[in-house]
Amino acid sequence: MSLNVQVLAMLSEKIFGRKARMIMEYLIEKGEATDEQVAKHFNIDVNEARRILNDLFEERLLRYRRARDEKIGWYIYFWRVTEENPVVILEARRRRALSILRQRLEYERNNTFYICPKCERKYTFDEAIDNSFRCIECGSLLEPLDNSKIIKTLEEAIRKLEEYNPFE
Repeated sequence: MSLNVQVLAMLSEKIFGRKARMIMEYLIEKGEATDEQVAKHFNIDVNEARRILNDLFEERLLRYRRARDEKIGWYIYFWRVTEENPVVILEARRRRALSILRQRLEYERNNTFYICPKCERKYTFDEAIDNSFRCIECGSLLEPLDNSKIIKTLEEAIRKLEEYNPFE
């Protein structure tokens, strides 16, 4: 098993858990398998197998080819491990995470927040004013929320991801 394939198997476990890694290792060993074969091999529901396979595909860890079943006319998907370099996959995840964190940081900076002291539901200023500064869950009077710690945490996470270099 090549180092790249080992890294992909480890990455699948970090993102999706032990079952995903087991499926990756099965596909590495077998080369290619259908969702039904995966489900049968691991004694899991075919829908669970499909969900895991699709999750791995969305993260670019798997590829598939499809062929039409001549008997019923439906497509059969044959899944296999991607040939893509894990560094490329990790870089794409890093960029996506940065984008999400930057959007959240902008949201936190551009809004004033209030919180219910009882149920801890968070409201923007607009939501709070629409509800006369009362919680819609329990009716408690809302209190201003200091989100400076959230902002600092987001800024730190962004800084670390921006500085990350897998080649160092």
